[in-house]
Order: sequence, then structure tokens, then C-alpha cells
Amino acid sequence: MKRCALLALALLIAQPALADGNGPVVDLAALLPPPPAAGSAAARQDINGVLAVQAHRTHAEIAAAQADRLHSVFRFADVFGAAFTPEQLPHTAAFFTRVVAYDKGEVKAVKAFWHHPRPVLVSHAVHPLSEEKPDDWSYPSGHSTLGYTEAVLLANMVPERRAAIFARADLYAHHRIVMGVHYPSDVEGGRLAGTVLGGRLLDDPSWQADYDAARAELRKSLGLPATPAAAAVAAR
Repeated sequence: MKRCALLALALLIAQPALADGNGPVVDLAALLPPPPAAGSAAARQDINGVLAVQAHRTHAEIAAAQADRLHSVFRFADVFGAAFTPEQLPHTAAFFTRVVAYDKGEVKAVKAFWHHPRPVLVSHAVHPLSEEKPDDWSYPSGHSTLGYTEAVLLANMVPERRAAIFARADLYAHHRIVMGVHYPSDVEGGRLAGTVLGGRLLDDPSWQADYDAARAELRKSLGLPATPAAAAVAAR
């Protein structure tokens, strides 16, 4: 309930301008809850969450998490099948390449605002599976933000597969904890940020033509009608 209220507030109060034609500027620092304060009970719970996942991660989970390090919408091939590739879907690839660049810019700004340290800097018991850049802060998770931004857009393109799309976004985000490079709160912040950013892109006229081209191409590749059935849209 708290998360839904935060999202509703974010979507209502954010009034973005256009950033050099790249997309709507959203002040995520003003919209997201702050990360847990150092030394707080919430911070201890956060690091314990990382350590609990680390203690039980399997070889299969590690391999999947490492594969999900890619900033690519084509990690959603689990949902759409083997034909979901940039070679077969050039309009989709171009649209989501633009999304990746937009997301990175928005997340970089809010990470710089919070300066929240990565788990490995908080506890020597954390053994990350990758080394992140020293100035790439932890909150919110950029991968999680991107995964949920992409999920919002994909779910509107193909509402028939909405549940599977968001389930894949959940896994993509969780893999950042498996990697040992993000806390659960980073992932939750990414969920909120990505939902807001995805919603803003849907409403931005400068993105509409590219979105429409990607949507038409993707639906055709899946053998779906150009327009979703009313039941699918109603279930979004």
C-alpha cells in the first residue's frame, strides 16, 4: 500500500521539462524515499538481506545474474521467445537503445544526489561478483530502474503478457542482489523510479513515433493483432 501511494504521488506531482529532446526530466531525488540512513535498523536489515542472498546463491543463479548485467531489453527474450533479437526487431532495438541512454542519465543524477555506498563498502562479509565503478553509487539500482522502465513500456505494447513481463523485471532486479552489488532498498528504489520513468515516456510526444514503430514491429513478430483486444487492455 505504501509503495502504491508513493507511485501515485510521484506520477501526480512530477512535472518534467524536456531534456534536449532526449526525454522528460524527472526529479527522482524529490520523488523517491531516501535510502536507509547509515547505522539505522533499516540499514542493518538491508545489508543482512544482501548477505542472506549471498549465503544461498546457487551456480545457476550466479550465471543468470551475470548474464543479466547487460543493459538490454533483449533480456526479456524469456518472455517473448528466441525471435526477440535486435537483428529481427530493428525498430524495437532502436527504441530501447534510446530508453537505455535516457534511463542512465536520469539515474546518474539521483545516484549523485544520495551518494549511497555499495554493500561491499559497508561490510567486508559481502563478496560481490563484479566490481562496480567507484563513483557509481548504490541508490537506486540502475539495472532495476531500467528493467522496470522497460517493463512498463513492453507491458503497454503487449498487455497480453503483462504478468510475465513484470515477473521478468522482478528477476532482473533481484539479480543485482545476487551479484552482491545492491541492497533490497536499491532494488525497491529502482522499481519506483522505473515505473515513474516508463510512465513519463508513454506520455511524451517526442517518443511516440519510435514507440509506435517498436510496438507494431513487436506485435507483428509475435503474431498478435496490431491493436490489443479490449480484454487485454482492460487487464493492464
